[in-house]
Amino acid sequence: MRYAPAFLTITVFITIFFSAASFADLTVAITSPAHKSHFARCSDINITAEASVTDGQIRRVELYQNGRLLKSDSRAPYEIAWENVPDGNYELAAKAIDDAGNEAFSDSILVIVGNAEAGNLILNGEFDCSIGPWRLDNYEGAVATFELIPNAYLTEDSTAALIEITEVGNFSWGVQLMQQFRLQQGHTYEVSFVAEAPEPKAIQITFSQDYDPWAPHWVQDITINNLATYGPYVFECAIDDPRVMFKFVIGGNKIRMYLDAVKVIDKQWTSVTSAPVQRIVHFQSLQNYPNPFNPATTIPFSLEKSGNVTLYIYNLLGETIRAFSQNHDAGRHEIKWDGLDNLGRPVTSGIYIYKLEAGDFSRSRKMLMLK
Repeated sequence: MRYAPAFLTITVFITIFFSAASFADLTVAITSPAHKSHFARCSDINITAEASVTDGQIRRVELYQNGRLLKSDSRAPYEIAWENVPDGNYELAAKAIDDAGNEAFSDSILVIVGNAEAGNLILNGEFDCSIGPWRLDNYEGAVATFELIPNAYLTEDSTAALIEITEVGNFSWGVQLMQQFRLQQGHTYEVSFVAEAPEPKAIQITFSQDYDPWAPHWVQDITINNLATYGPYVFECAIDDPRVMFKFVIGGNKIRMYLDAVKVIDKQWTSVTSAPVQRIVHFQSLQNYPNPFNPATTIPFSLEKSGNVTLYIYNLLGETIRAFSQNHDAGRHEIKWDGLDNLGRPVTSGIYIYKLEAGDFSRSRKMLMLK
């Protein structure tokens, strides 16, 4: 058996790499509905997007609602049916992924459903149409149910939520009604809601981590009794955390509770006259140089406006080799990678993937370490 010379094998490998790594701009945009569109509560909303790439093919387009994946479509025209949408201010963005694994985000648009108050970041606070995105969790032996009551009339809107507890369990935090939330540093949040209980009932409202150790960022103790509007309770936020749960902690006794008109008003939203959509930080991620490299390479990028940029470097198994994160001003910047992993060890020869993230935008490219 004859073997190809080593230099020939390397040359073929490099050719394949550059063929896989060369690609042109990838773009995506939401074409319908228009920015600031209004819909009646419980509407069905059809969303369309356009995506293109000058070299390659679009693998799929994903639609994100308030930072969470809603649905995806793998065939043009890219159309998504969003059904039975309850009250809320919704930030929508689309992400396109091409056949090389590159990603691009659209600009965000704002969609207002029902009588959502400006700046209210809670979805379905009136408990219309469905239970989602709320969920009721039971822990440590607690058993509770959550249902919509069409004729509760706690407010002018007739529907409200009823939480009934049949087993208290071992801890007062055994019953929690929650929905996902995103906290932003320097923002002021005002929390209010309408509630009623047949006798005094101690509860808490919290913004808590949605990850281990599940710690609260803020807690407010409240006693519910007669039908009333509770709050506003003010939270001056000092941290950024995109993975938060806004919670009603309502266990510890079997007293039932009616709930309606839940609001978390972002005061920074209401203090400006322009649309509050968090537009994605636009940036251009360029190919690293030199490429192939040994032992170091430079990764250039440019920002349209200042923001935090995170660089992840992965091996082909998807394992994180190195990560950098730093705030940058608008303009062109470079990050140098010295070819070392997080433990300071030189990496081996091979293909690595680097991914730049700024805001909700990300872009991935390949590079070759060749010793």
